[in-house]
Parts: sequence; structure tokens; C-alpha cells
Amino acid sequence: MTDTALDERRNSCRAFTIPDCSSPGDLRFAYLNLESHPRGEMMLERLIAAGFVPDLVIDEKSQLARTGRDSQLKKLCRVPAFSPSTSTVSQCVKHEIRYVSVENHNDAATRIALREMDLHVAVLGDTRILKSDVIESVPYGIINVHPGFLPKVRGNNPYVWSIIHNLPQGATAHLINDGVDRGPILVAREMPLPAGCTIPELVRLVNQLCADLAVESLGQLVKGEATLTEQPCDDGVTFREARPEIWSLAEKMLREKAARHSGRPYVR
Repeated sequence: MTDTALDERRNSCRAFTIPDCSSPGDLRFAYLNLESHPRGEMMLERLIAAGFVPDLVIDEKSQLARTGRDSQLKKLCRVPAFSPSTSTVSQCVKHEIRYVSVENHNDAATRIALREMDLHVAVLGDTRILKSDVIESVPYGIINVHPGFLPKVRGNNPYVWSIIHNLPQGATAHLINDGVDRGPILVAREMPLPAGCTIPELVRLVNQLCADLAVESLGQLVKGEATLTEQPCDDGVTFREARPEIWSLAEKMLREKAARHSGRPYVR
């Protein structure tokens, strides 16, 4: 990285603090997820285990939620080590968390629920793109954990497109804005793929990394160590949802890579 690039990075970085918030119990936040989405439920489970118990959970019960949940579960169930996380409803009952179900996270019901509570921030599991009036309902912003390495891989199914275009795998915690995956970054981490990694295993690893970064970013926030780094104002590609043939191609590319590393010929 050049000296100029380093200076620009320093200048784009600023502190992110919340007054009188120095422990997990001080942080008042809402948690939004598509109903029963595996990544979102893992993140919530890990946050609660780390002492970050939300004051409010808003689940979206929709066709989008069902499709996303079923798609991930179909892949994750192919991983021998996979074990489902505790359900969101069970967590809310156990920890006496207010639970709200909406048809769409951009509905008025979401804005009303957020504004009724004396919250600092909101945290996203897996959701649709949120509109500005929802984003503005929380004083200090909404933290998303994107399952891709920003700013290089924006949009939907980033881990699949990273395979297709030979881009870094990883995850990123960032504040959201009106753009798609363009808000300032709290934590970004690359993730090397283990030899022989499959698509289902990749999904599991990315989900785990997202949970790690959710806990890490809130931990930095309450310790007074959080910073926000602006993303470059570029015309980089924002990927769309990967079609089935793209998933198949990504799986093939991973198998070919595994064969090269093992020294064995690739067999269709």
C-alpha cells in the first residue's frame, strides 16, 4: 500500500462511540432477521452467549424468508458437523426479549417497534435491503454483518461470486446506508478456504465468521475501541442472487481446485 493510500485510509477512519455504554448490558439494541434463517439464528445465539442480549427481536415472516432458510438448510444439512442453533423464539422466551413478527422489514410495523424502544443500534442477521426510513429509526445506526469481504465483494451470495471471480472470501461488519453494502466498515476479515472445501462447508464457515464478527464488533463498541472506515466511492460491481447454474459452476470449480491440490485428476 502506498503512503498516499495509507493517508487516505487514516483520514477516512473515525471513532464510533455511544455515551455511557461500556459493557454488553449497557448496549440497547434490536436484532432483525428473516425468520429461522440459519446464519441469523447462529449470530443471535453467539451474541447472547457473549452477553449481548437484544431488547427487541423483529423477525420477517415472508416467502423471501422461507426461500432463504430452505436454501441454506439444504446445503448445511450436507455438512456432518452441522447442528442447528437455538430457535429465535426459544431464545426470546428464555431471555424475556420482546418479539415482533412482520411481513416485511420495511413495513411501518418495523419502524414503530424500533421507535417505541429506547435503543442505541440495531443489528442485522439476514434481511432484505432496508429503506432509509427504517435505517433512520435507530439513533446510532444499523450494523449489518455481510457474508463477504468488503469492499471487494458486494451484493447477494458473495461467497459464491468470490469463487467464480477468484475474489477474497470473508465477512464484514458495517453500518448500512442507502447503498447496497457500501456503508462504513467496523470490521472486515478475509477467510482462507481449507483444502477440499465444498459449498456446504463454505456456507457453514462463512456463517461462523459472521457470528464471530457480530460479537467482535459489538465488543469493540462497548470497549470504546470501535472505528468506522469509509468505503471507496467506486463503481464496483454489486452482485445479484446467484442462479442455480452459478452455484453448480462454483461447486465444480471447488472440486477442480481440490483435485489440483491433491494431485489427483478431476473426475466429473
